[in-house]
Amino acid sequence: MNWLITGGSGCIGAYIIRDLLLRGERVINFDSNPSYHILNQVVETDVLDSLISVRGDITDFKQLCRILKQQRIDVIVHLASLQIPASNADPALAFRVVAGGLVNVLEAARLLELKKTIWASSIAVFGLPAEYDNQAVKNDAYHRPQSIYGACKSLGEYYLDYYHNTYGINCNGLRFSAVYGVGRELGMSSFSTEMIRKAVKGEHYDVPFGDDAIDWQYVEDVSRVVLQVADAGKTKTRIFNTAGEVRPVKDGVNYLKKLVPAASLSVKPGSFGISWDYDVTPLEQEIGFRPNYRMEKGILKTLNLYRQQAGKKPISG
Repeated sequence: MNWLITGGSGCIGAYIIRDLLLRGERVINFDSNPSYHILNQVVETDVLDSLISVRGDITDFKQLCRILKQQRIDVIVHLASLQIPASNADPALAFRVVAGGLVNVLEAARLLELKKTIWASSIAVFGLPAEYDNQAVKNDAYHRPQSIYGACKSLGEYYLDYYHNTYGINCNGLRFSAVYGVGRELGMSSFSTEMIRKAVKGEHYDVPFGDDAIDWQYVEDVSRVVLQVADAGKTKTRIFNTAGEVRPVKDGVNYLKKLVPAASLSVKPGSFGISWDYDVTPLEQEIGFRPNYRMEKGILKTLNLYRQQAGKKPISG
């Protein structure tokens, strides 16, 4: 099939592109600034040679439709977005890109009768832990976004439901959390990847949010769940919580120091300010998905990939 990945030059997109190319799919990267900076870190050159990259603006509906028709697209994986803090800094642009971009994708999917649309929502649609009695947040829990980004994603979830219920569009949203792995360079939760990269480079890093326990969601699990949901038929649930493993930030720092005793890491106090514990029962029951990576396994793999890039030998866990 023919797949279009919007925002495919980013971290999550790079792994999805890699996994699709490895299984022989035809893949088009639709990005406002197509870059191979992250792709070259995670995709072998001989595999990457078959990728088609197209410069495009997700807010330009006519351009999007034209490319979808020209490339005979069957499935869209819509990742293009404006993250925190960039979305808070420019709320008008965030609305056009995050919310408006999704509407353009859904309308194009309706008009062109695409087989499937997958969209990256976010746990940012939810509120503070106390609003959910400090329990795991249910898949259908009410939204209390704490940011412009979260508010735009919340609006997007309404549109996704609307297009499915009104037009029968085969679409799903996936709420991602603190995704980490080689290539994760943007967003407030990218600190978990940055501390690993700094450890490999031998540079000091002040690790934030040391009083918090976050959801360590390894990027290869994210790619796998995207493709698994994309391959599924129409589901009962429209938008799924996803999760990795909830562990204290300090656990991650301590494990990294165990692997790299010379790592110069200091843990700063503070909390991220959102819920990290999510009920993923619908995803498990309807899709059969469970993550493969616990925190230690994901940190070790990220560390060794960065060491490989630096010409260093791998470390065993």
